Amino acid sequence: MRVRRALGVIAALLAFGLSVAAAGWGAAPPPPCPAGVVAVPTFVSSDQDESGSSRLVATHTISVFPDFGETTVDDGSVRWVVPATANVIGSQRLVDSLLNFGPGGLVFVSDVAGATPLTATWTQDDGSGGQCMGSASTTLQLEPATRMPRLKNERALEHLHPNLKYDLLWRYATNLGPTTDLDPVIVMARGISQPRLPGAKVPFKTVTVPLRLGDPGFSHVKQQHILLPHWSITTSGDESAFDLGGDERFPPNYVVVPLGYEVKVLQSGQLIARLRLAGHCSNLMCHMRTIKVWMR
Repeated sequence: MRVRRALGVIAALLAFGLSVAAAGWGAAPPPPCPAGVVAVPTFVSSDQDESGSSRLVATHTISVFPDFGETTVDDGSVRWVVPATANVIGSQRLVDSLLNFGPGGLVFVSDVAGATPLTATWTQDDGSGGQCMGSASTTLQLEPATRMPRLKNERALEHLHPNLKYDLLWRYATNLGPTTDLDPVIVMARGISQPRLPGAKVPFKTVTVPLRLGDPGFSHVKQQHILLPHWSITTSGDESAFDLGGDERFPPNYVVVPLGYEVKVLQSGQLIARLRLAGHCSNLMCHMRTIKVWMR
């Protein structure tokens, strides 16, 4: 008897759930708005990585907002249709922080330059106390991104007379222009406690440096570190600059330690920089026997 009652309760709950689901699926959307009623939005687009510039660049964080003027529109009902080349930023918190206009906007990144067609749909007042559905399209023109400028020896620019054979640290950096490619940068490093370069079997440690506002983990101040035997790699970046540094992890006083390491920097699968050094270091100076540096 108890089994029959339990089954009866389950059947009733399932029937109730199915009826609610059917009602939701069967609810017809509002009818299309008549030509004289439908809102004609003005689409406001900005490159958020360039202080809201109207000049839009591929690989940058692009925002679009439909300004409906005096028409009463349910901003929460706005939906977007984007091309496959556009990667929509899904974090609502990030979208809200980038769009000061309120809900209804779109934030995306596209690696492909040229025409980017977008379509927005929404629900609005039909002028008679009901609702109707409107839609409008726009096409944004994205400029091609330019490749990241060559990394420069920062200590040389500061007239510190760097010498990779003897120095306990090095710094390379570059400023990023308004059309620079802002795809994330990958920094890979590996090292050994021997005065030779690491072999192919030594695994790399990897960090990703976000350069654009729309990327997860983006920060104007955050530094990332890769610790190697007797050496450390530090890197950071944002929409305006990228930085890469190396420092000795100081051994005890007057102790000479052997080391060898390799650092690679990549963006969009392309090698930007590669440093390979090996030798000995103390807390006073290094004496590197192998120095191989390549900058694109």
